[in-house]
Order: sequence, then C-alpha cells, then structure tokens
Amino acid sequence: MPARSIVADINLDMFLPLYPLRYLVVIGLNESTLGDRARALAPADGVEVQDDPMPERNVFIRSDQYSFVKLGVPALMFAFGAAPGSPEEKTREEWFRTRYHAPSDDVNQPVDLAAAAKFDELMLRLLAEVADNEARPEWKRDSFFARFAH
Repeated sequence: MPARSIVADINLDMFLPLYPLRYLVVIGLNESTLGDRARALAPADGVEVQDDPMPERNVFIRSDQYSFVKLGVPALMFAFGAAPGSPEEKTREEWFRTRYHAPSDDVNQPVDLAAAAKFDELMLRLLAEVADNEARPEWKRDSFFARFAH
C-alpha cells in the first residue's frame, strides 16, 4: 500500500484506563491538524486534552506511530492524563513502578471499564471524523515533521 493512501495514524498503544477519563494526553497534539480534531472532539465527553507532559522523553519519535510519521503520515498517540499531584497521577505512577513489564503486567489489570468505554467512544468519533472529512489531516507548517510530508 502506498504511503500516500494512508490518511492518518492513530496509535492506541498503552492508553492505560486505570481511572475515570477526565484528561487525555495527546502525543503529537501540536504537530498536525489531526491534533486540532482531537482537541475539538474531547470536550463533548467532558475530557480535557493535555499536551505531552514529558516532551523531553521524545515519545512521539520512540513509539509505534513514528514509522508512519517518517512516511509523512500525520499521527497521534493517546494516554490517560491526570492533574498534577492528583490521586490519578499517583495511580499511574504506581502502575508504572510496580506493574509495567513486571510479572503483574498481565490480563488481571485494574482497568476502569467505564473509562475504557468512554475512551473507545471518543476514538471512534475521531476516526469517523477523519474518515468522513474531505480534507486530509496535514502537518502544521512549523512542525519539524512537516519535512516528511508528500
């Protein structure tokens, strides 16, 4: 399949529904119009979009979407966010410290099923918005990754 036929990449790896979905971290949020679409849809579900809280980790170029980015395909990666210092932030940090890549990182995760369903609904709306829109997502002119666009 030619890269030009791929409109967008939505990476749903590691979204971690460990608590209610109030904040959604969008990695790559400000790089393309795809981020603008995610930002516009989230408030209808009572979700506040957050930019990458740790940009120094360079997750945008270290995760699965980067193969698409290098082909010029606008991409986003999503994760459950949290307010700084909140119980949710502590829950996420504890999960990474005690479960991530540990024997307890198994099918018996403490998943918030209602939050996972809310996340899924938001992603389905985003995917439908992108698929049904005549305009393809585009890199923003000031994005470093615009150099990969066709």
